Amino acid sequence: MTHLTLLRLEPRSRDAADDLRNISRMHQRIMGMYPDALTSGEAARRSLGVLYRIERTVQSTTVLVQSALTADPTTLPPRYATAQQRNLTPLLDWLADGHKVRYRIDGSPTRSMRDGTRDTEGRLNRGKPAPLHGKDAIAWWERKAHAAGLDLHGILDIPQAPATGHRATGPIRHTLTRFEGIATITDHHALRTAVTDGIGRGLAYGAGLLSIAPHRE
Repeated sequence: MTHLTLLRLEPRSRDAADDLRNISRMHQRIMGMYPDALTSGEAARRSLGVLYRIERTVQSTTVLVQSALTADPTTLPPRYATAQQRNLTPLLDWLADGHKVRYRIDGSPTRSMRDGTRDTEGRLNRGKPAPLHGKDAIAWWERKAHAAGLDLHGILDIPQAPATGHRATGPIRHTLTRFEGIATITDHHALRTAVTDGIGRGLAYGAGLLSIAPHRE
């Protein structure tokens, strides 16, 4: 099963404002909607299939949370958000090669910058990831979309506010670009995996959630 929880944040909630300023706090808040025994570490996030995306408009801020287990919004602080939930499994079962879909994803496009160092076996280290912008970011999404079983018919790329914050090991910063448009499914198995597992880096910090919906011509 795959579930979607839409949290419309209350604009006067101090807790929500604090979470939006520190993406590590937002991650912890979201993981708090699942049983304590299941929410320790990155392995827990993967096993629960937790992905999310923050969507802002002039009027509101909404957090879309996708997971394999139904989230429990009652764990949130009072007057933090209003919640709506739906089961995405019928949508995933609808997927088939040749179907057209609308898609949206906040990706964290990067390229590994090699520094010439080698590991103990003499192989070149991958180096630190460097963020991509503009045409380079679009090329990154084209590669990822192809691997995810999508033939893109158009790409609207919209730079987003970076996902920033701090944790015990240091600062967090993921450059985000929103990609959206129309695509034809070429491999529905790969697409289903991409939807449930996420795409790219920063999956714990609001990146990589691929949302799709049937496209009606």
